Amino acid sequence: MYGHDSVALSVHSSDHRASMASETEIVTAEANTSDVKSLPKNWPDGITYLTDHTYSAAVTDDQRTALCRTLSADATWTQVPDTAIQVPTPLLEICIIANESHPANGQRGIFATRHLIPDSFICLYMGHVHINSMSDQDPNSDYDLSLDRDIGLSVDAARSGNESRHANDYRGITERPNAEFRDCYVKVPCTKRAAGSKWERRVAIFVLPAGKAGKRKAGIQAGEEVLVNYGKGYWEGRKTLASFRKDDAMLKIAKLALGE
Repeated sequence: MYGHDSVALSVHSSDHRASMASETEIVTAEANTSDVKSLPKNWPDGITYLTDHTYSAAVTDDQRTALCRTLSADATWTQVPDTAIQVPTPLLEICIIANESHPANGQRGIFATRHLIPDSFICLYMGHVHINSMSDQDPNSDYDLSLDRDIGLSVDAARSGNESRHANDYRGITERPNAEFRDCYVKVPCTKRAAGSKWERRVAIFVLPAGKAGKRKAGIQAGEEVLVNYGKGYWEGRKTLASFRKDDAMLKIAKLALGE
């Protein structure tokens, strides 16, 4: 995502921010990286690479259970098979951008390593799951994404995450995004189920569908940057905040994203 290497821009409204890091989070995150043989190339220093979410102690058992309920509104969500989830993902590479006209010049972006067909799964958005309460949020985080507003959960990738935390907004780079954040289900272990697993709600990055007119039928080509849509309102908000803070770097990025 856009921003300084240690602080990228968020893809959500400012009232859904991330949880504070804690000793519990760090221990859990280390456990979720124990089976990673090597970090992705260009992975940033000081950021924990995750193979699964970590959870704030404030997240209740009822909230975790609610993530596994299938409602009529989400019955058609994609169920991502285990075989599609690999860590690190072979579908992406993290690159340091060296292009002065790019809003994230000198920072990171994610690029396809092979042709990605329309509507296909790319990778999960990993991070630290927290409740939407000021007591469980980091007001300085810019990597927060709503997981489920109805049950009050968000996921933050400020201090820990995976390749998806480096997805940039398309503005100032190309005419339109080629990917999107989308709700989905993944299998997670469950000793209470006969099958030993259950489907749990997650957020992932998918290639945009081809569309009725087939304008996006090419998908994402190998070597092409994976770009999502943060929303114009987000950038306008960042521009206002940058002006208030007199943050020239942030203001420059916001103006580039808005095409100013």
